[in-house]
Amino acid sequence: MDSTNARLYLSRAKAYFANEQIGQAMVDINSSLQFDPNNIDTYLLLADVYYALGDEANIASTLNRAAEIDPMDARPLVKLAELNLLQQNFNLAMGYVDKALGLSTYNPRAYFVKGMCFMAAKQDTANAMKNFQIASEQDGTFYDPVEQISRIYAAQQPPYAMDYLRKAQQQFPDMPTARYELALYLQSHGEPEEALLHYDTLLMQRPDNYIVLFNKGYVNYVYLEDNEAALDYFNQTLAVKPDYLDAKYNKGRVLEQMGDYSQAMDIYKDVLRTQPNYQLAIDAINRIQNQETE
Repeated sequence: MDSTNARLYLSRAKAYFANEQIGQAMVDINSSLQFDPNNIDTYLLLADVYYALGDEANIASTLNRAAEIDPMDARPLVKLAELNLLQQNFNLAMGYVDKALGLSTYNPRAYFVKGMCFMAAKQDTANAMKNFQIASEQDGTFYDPVEQISRIYAAQQPPYAMDYLRKAQQQFPDMPTARYELALYLQSHGEPEEALLHYDTLLMQRPDNYIVLFNKGYVNYVYLEDNEAALDYFNQTLAVKPDYLDAKYNKGRVLEQMGDYSQAMDIYKDVLRTQPNYQLAIDAINRIQNQETE
């Protein structure tokens, strides 16, 4: 009905891209640019497509073209900052961020990228924290800075970490990462039962999450000393991801703890067939062999 409408091609390209149909997205992007070669939104999507393809050179040229079209649009600058952060060109990344913030001080994404620059380039957690907090304050729906603040608290200020992680999970109840970060902290800070409740919620959302299944096994084995439950969850983990060596090794540890040395030994040897330098499995085999000779 309207075959020369550039915005319609762009809309369909976004739908294709969201559905991981990269080839079809690229065709529609090219059609959109044919009818409107100066639409920044099209170039931003094209940069995202190149990012999905791992084509960093074309990402940069596409974003530079977008920045040339409208020097007052901060979005290409922030994306260029993210690209240079990824490439560890920290000074360039910071320069693009500062240029974007010079256009407007309201830019949550720019403050987040600036925080990541401080973290990556200088391990400057104080300035990183300041920028993450500004990003979070400017956009209460933006989870990435909240996640980074949680990690800083967990590493440097444990007394505040638990409260902050709980607030983050309450603020983002539908964000699996927020719940996972809280559960991970709970299990290692004296609240394994509560951690399991959060893991159960995550498994309701995605039953094949092998990381969560593994963590449930680990909590039962290490913190609750429930070998039967631990063995069951490690088996469930391996049913989803048979090559997960940490799950395989820990299954061996549980079996060893239960006195089934023969099966544990077989599992440790299987781990070493895949990764000969897996030191924990080597130590476990030596431990069992020493017990047998005593």
